[in-house]
Amino acid sequence: MAKKEYQKIKLLKIYDILRTESDEENPLSTNDIISKLAEDNISCGRKALKRDMDMLAEFGYGVQVKRSRQNEYYLENRDLDIHTIRFLMDATQSATFLSKGQTRDIVSRLEMLAGTNRAELLNDHVICFDKLKHSNNEVLSSITLLDRAIEKEQKVSFEYYMINVNGEPELKTANGQIRRYVELPIALIYSGSCYYLITYQEKYDDFVSFRVDRMRSVRVEKEKFDYDKYKQRLKNSDIKDSMTTFGMWTGKTASVKLCLPNRHASDVFDKFGNQAKLHTQKDGRFTVTVKVNPDDPVFLGWCMSYGDELEVIYPEEVKKSLLDKAEAICEMYKR
Repeated sequence: MAKKEYQKIKLLKIYDILRTESDEENPLSTNDIISKLAEDNISCGRKALKRDMDMLAEFGYGVQVKRSRQNEYYLENRDLDIHTIRFLMDATQSATFLSKGQTRDIVSRLEMLAGTNRAELLNDHVICFDKLKHSNNEVLSSITLLDRAIEKEQKVSFEYYMINVNGEPELKTANGQIRRYVELPIALIYSGSCYYLITYQEKYDDFVSFRVDRMRSVRVEKEKFDYDKYKQRLKNSDIKDSMTTFGMWTGKTASVKLCLPNRHASDVFDKFGNQAKLHTQKDGRFTVTVKVNPDDPVFLGWCMSYGDELEVIYPEEVKKSLLDKAEAICEMYKR
């Protein structure tokens, strides 16, 4: 590229240098910037650089100057501050649906948003304990395809697997062949460190969830469907209540009234949120009514974890479910 052509991108290069290599604690001097421009065959004098900096500042690019015999410049008002970037890095590292490779790639990109100097600071201060990570490297591309299918109102197809007793993925089959699911994609939901695809199954007239990290070979099909029709049904359904408290166990919800000792109030607020209405009793206990899927085994297990301290007041079918499970456990240990 001719020297004149290089000059045309001078402002872009100046901004890029400031974005990646400067911050308030590490400003770049006039000579620093001129030298870095020269490395890319871009010539710039001191007066010309000042005019360029003034122009970038005037048009809101966040250029700040520390005035001295040799002015020093840095970039302020980044789109994401250091604390937000650290939070995003932590969230990425704790997301179990990402593979180790995908996690490293995303974290390195987030570090660069902070600039070179603060990227080193983030690396020094962030401690990452070994988290369970899945080995499915298709997750991010699958999410992209599923998003596209929802946007285009087209069906999707995919293979789906579970983990067998040997810890290996085992694809679902039908009639001796690997099954390829064809679904109406309605929404992508992030819950419990996993992404889920909510689909509508016309055969059962109901919504069903699939874990995205257990999908293989996702494909957007040509067949279209009336997305708005099913989106409205999803909004009017009670699936939201059944999927947010105890994971993605979808199904019909019901109001369940519980009674617990007062010392467990924090547990209830942690599980159901500050909007939970607790009613204190004279015996040092409180009652609370929650909306859950009463058939959800995770909910039933949560109730049983409190032993005889948690009492279900109603409905009767939840009482019976807990009693049946307790009796089955007792019988198992009597054998």
